[in-house]
Amino acid sequence: MQEDVLGTRRTAISETYVSCVRCGKATRLRYARVIKSDVLSDSNSEFEYICPECQKALIAGEKDLPLV
Repeated sequence: MQEDVLGTRRTAISETYVSCVRCGKATRLRYARVIKSDVLSDSNSEFEYICPECQKALIAGEKDLPLV
């Protein structure tokens, strides 16, 4: 589903969006931060993207995703 949203945004808007590895939110590439991938994650990439909000939460010491 999220790939569909990102694909639609890429088609309609020329700016590139990526998914935050922590919360899954679509974030503009220019605002996303690159982080080293967790060894235990399912990712095949060495690096992943994180949104600014999640980066601030991690810097503040938050470990897990907030419960919604």
